[in-house]
Amino acid sequence: MWWASRARWLFSALLDVGGVGLRARRRTASSGLEITGSCGGELQGELDRFGGISVHLSRHRTLHRLDAAAFRRLLQAAIQQWRAEGRIAAWLHIPILQSHFIAPAASLGFCFHHAEPHLSTLTLWLGEGPSRLPGYATHQVGVAGDTAVREVFEETGVKSEFRSLLSIRQQHRSPGAFGMSDMYLICRLQPRSFTINFCQQECLKCEWMDLESLARTKHTTPITSRVARLLLYGHREGFDKIDLSMEELPAVYTGLFYKLYHRGLPERYKAEMGTD
Repeated sequence: MWWASRARWLFSALLDVGGVGLRARRRTASSGLEITGSCGGELQGELDRFGGISVHLSRHRTLHRLDAAAFRRLLQAAIQQWRAEGRIAAWLHIPILQSHFIAPAASLGFCFHHAEPHLSTLTLWLGEGPSRLPGYATHQVGVAGDTAVREVFEETGVKSEFRSLLSIRQQHRSPGAFGMSDMYLICRLQPRSFTINFCQQECLKCEWMDLESLARTKHTTPITSRVARLLLYGHREGFDKIDLSMEELPAVYTGLFYKLYHRGLPERYKAEMGTD
């Protein structure tokens, strides 16, 4: 992690033993494509619910015999058939070892949609008017909760428990996020152990610090100073005044759940409104 090479602090904040402040960053993304099944030309594809066709070259065992020119002819014939069938878009998933097929696909109008470590996805709009295909993820989003707990343990050796989300930093055009917008989530954790055994590949230094001293020092970043003061306020006046607590709720998708972060709801409102 690029930010882990700097010195980081674990600051005292919970009861008389302290809480742990941690920054946690992960990337998330989704293309929103849902597959059901169909085909096009000699290139076998799958029809999605929006009328698009998705072709995974890794499933075509004979393509390794083709050169770029032969693949272009095959793809061109498939495009003609997809247009005749009224397909609105084509998604072409190309494994990295078949990257020589990207150039002939591009010559037929395909453009990059996104790339993964071992796969490139190209798209071609076949419908009328401008493309209405969804763009790929354009933001990095910090991941809270379980990830913060795991990162603290892996990098410091300190076991902890998630208590709340404290704050969110939003940075547009972030150089560290390839010029995209970046959201950085800061969590409050409760320590379950206190012996530090930090990872020297991730951190230069780890130590427990007096929270009030950290809040007063001028030798730190603005975000660290502000969060330290926020924690000091919560420690003195009650963490309910600063916490965004987490509650797991059932999603509209059968069998799935999501985590909702919000200020605490008083018990009387839960009872009056029939909230669990």
